[in-house]
Amino acid sequence: MSIYIDLHIEHGDVVLDVGLNPSYLTDRAAIAQDIVHAILDTGLAHLLISDRGTGVTADTQIKLKLLVEDDVRIMPGTVRIEETASGQWWVFAETIDFGTISSSITGGDL
Repeated sequence: MSIYIDLHIEHGDVVLDVGLNPSYLTDRAAIAQDIVHAILDTGLAHLLISDRGTGVTADTQIKLKLLVEDDVRIMPGTVRIEETASGQWWVFAETIDFGTISSSITGGDL
């Protein structure tokens, strides 16, 4: 039995299965989706992607780490934010119960 269950959202819409019923995410995937939505809701993703190579980027990364660590399901001190390509960022963290999660933040997500 899953502890966390959430609707599966992609590009702002509920994902439907073949029977046109809403699909769900559980546990680790639900936590990762919640973190992405929290980041997008704060507007920090816009700053991170648009202010490449400035001092604002480091400040934004710290704010994002603190935001992610505020989630009680995340192990404190395990959040990493890395730029893998220009304008593409990844957030990595350890959950308390479900292991590692990772989510990408790109300009297309905004």
